[in-house]
Amino acid sequence: MIAPATEKRIVKYLVNEATARDLDVLSNWMLVEGNTGIFNDFVRSHYETTMAINEPDTDRIKEILKRRMRQDRKIFRLRKIPSWMKYAAVGLLFLALGYFFHRNQVGDVGSEKLVPKHEVVTITLNDGTVETLDVNSSKKIKSPHGKVVGNQNGSKLTYHGIDTDGDITNAERLVYNTLEVPYGKRFDVVLSDGTHIFLNSGTTLRYPVKFLRGLDRNVYLSGEAYFDVKADKDHPFIVHADALDIQVLGTRFNVSHYPEDTTVNTVLVEGAVEIGQAGVVESGRGTLLAPGFKAEWRKAGNDIAVENVDTDIYTAWLQGRLVFRNTPFRKIRQALERKYNVTIENNNKELDAQLFDATFDIETIEEVLESFATSYAIYYNIDNNKIIIE
Repeated sequence: MIAPATEKRIVKYLVNEATARDLDVLSNWMLVEGNTGIFNDFVRSHYETTMAINEPDTDRIKEILKRRMRQDRKIFRLRKIPSWMKYAAVGLLFLALGYFFHRNQVGDVGSEKLVPKHEVVTITLNDGTVETLDVNSSKKIKSPHGKVVGNQNGSKLTYHGIDTDGDITNAERLVYNTLEVPYGKRFDVVLSDGTHIFLNSGTTLRYPVKFLRGLDRNVYLSGEAYFDVKADKDHPFIVHADALDIQVLGTRFNVSHYPEDTTVNTVLVEGAVEIGQAGVVESGRGTLLAPGFKAEWRKAGNDIAVENVDTDIYTAWLQGRLVFRNTPFRKIRQALERKYNVTIENNNKELDAQLFDATFDIETIEEVLESFATSYAIYYNIDNNKIIIE
């Protein structure tokens, strides 16, 4: 049974007439166990009634509802922070309904259809040769002398278990390959020592085809990657990210270092790492990180801040999810650009500074945009395949 006052607030929310106070009360009510189901039942009933009155396109409605039913177990919440600044940031637990109301209240957001760009993963060999890697096929990676040094199978490239000792180019010196993963793609690589590295969209990794005995295992990262490092106490593994070095022996951790970011974030899931500027780690004067903690190196201030975090938030991208907690919209749209390989131009500078809680899973970029449009009442258009927020 739903209280009359709560029913009134839900209706006000559905017709975009809820005040900030209404939204705060409704948001808190939604957190009580069992109220999500009550909300869904009421919304579904209200939705069906509205449809009958307006004599809509029933085929279109069925398609929207079918899509929503497929997403019932993938419910996400979008909340603007802090709560007193909310306009319409209640949990969007009925995406199809929000989509319908937004379309009918503000009209079409643009006649152009958004078509994400298609780009390919590339590998640059030691001699400068650039090859493409089709994630839907397999390929042999060869040295300039024709020796097979790696095997690609789909979105995974493996150097481990391949005999390269007969290749003179690798026997005498370190030979590097460079993987570049474009926006909209993910890829992973298993290095010659068995270390498994998962690369997020917009990431570049430079690494040796084969590590040499007696030398540290050095790789160079720009972007974001999750490392599952093979233990080898005699050969420390070092990730170079900008001017920051992360040294490990055997562990699992995530490093985020995109060129547009002002920080380099290292989140430790398991094991131990030591972090510091080049030369500091080698001398044993770096910052030690424990599992469950994040180290944030500020490029401008040249200092490191350590805090306890929920590591699942920072590794959710491995399952194709985007999770944001108290995150500025500017960083959210940058993450959306990388995941969906789209361009988002934001002319609403106030929006860029707003903080949000959001989780996106199986949604298309159009559905994500509609979520923000409904929650924050933003208006966007599509021009030459670019998303423009007014």
